[in-house]
Amino acid sequence: MKENIMYAIIDARTEKKAIKKLRNYVNDVLLFKSECITYNSISGHPDIFIYVDKKNIVIAPNAPRYVFDFFELNKINFKIGNKSIGFTLKNSTLYNCLSNKKYFFHKKNFSDNTILKLCYNKKFINLPQAYTRCSMVCIDENNYITSDHGIEKILKINKFNTLYFSPKKIRIIDHRNGFLGGTCGLYNRKLFFNGNIDLHDKDFKLRNFIEKFNIEIINLQDDFLYDGGGILFVKND
Repeated sequence: MKENIMYAIIDARTEKKAIKKLRNYVNDVLLFKSECITYNSISGHPDIFIYVDKKNIVIAPNAPRYVFDFFELNKINFKIGNKSIGFTLKNSTLYNCLSNKKYFFHKKNFSDNTILKLCYNKKFINLPQAYTRCSMVCIDENNYITSDHGIEKILKINKFNTLYFSPKKIRIIDHRNGFLGGTCGLYNRKLFFNGNIDLHDKDFKLRNFIEKFNIEIINLQDDFLYDGGGILFVKND
C-alpha cells in the first residue's frame, strides 16, 4: 500500500526552534514568504494564499513560484484559483475560508470561485469576518473555537458548540494582536500551536475544550502565540 507523505507549510518568520520541533512530525516543512503581493503583516501567511480541506487544495495564481514548484516536485495535487491576492480586504481574503464535510464558512462574496465550486454541496455559513481561517479553529463539524465575537455569535445562532478565546497577547507583525486560527493547525489528532497556549490560558478553558475531543496539544515554542497564518498540512497522492 502506498504511504502518503505529509508536509507542513508555515510562515518563514516563525522562530527556528518552532520549525525544528514541527519537522519531527512531518516529512518536510515549506517556509512560506512573499514580497510586494499583499500587506507585510500577512505576507508570510500560507492561509492567505492557499486553501486546504480534506480533499482539495487551491492556490492563488500569483502565489510565489517556489510554492508551485514544491507542490509539483512532491506530487501534491492542487488547483489554481481564479483571482489573485492583493492589498485590499477583499482580495487578501479570497482563500482564507474554512470548511469541513458539512459546512463552508466565509463572508459572502469574498471567496474565490474555484473554492466555491469545490464546496457547492456544503451548507454555506455566512460570517461577518472575511479573515475566516485566521479567526477560527474547526475541531469537527459541531465544535469550534474562535477569537472573533462576530463569528462566535453566528456560530451560536447555528447551534454549534463554540468556545471564544481572547486574541489578547497573540503576536502578529505590524498589529496589536492576531487571531487564534492563525496560530495553529490540526493534523493526525494533534493541534499544533505556534507558541504556548498555557501562557494565555491560565484557567485551562482552551486546553480542556480541545482535549475533551481526544486531541493532543503540541506547543511548538515556549512563548506567547504567534499568528503566522496558520500551519497547513498537505500530503502527496
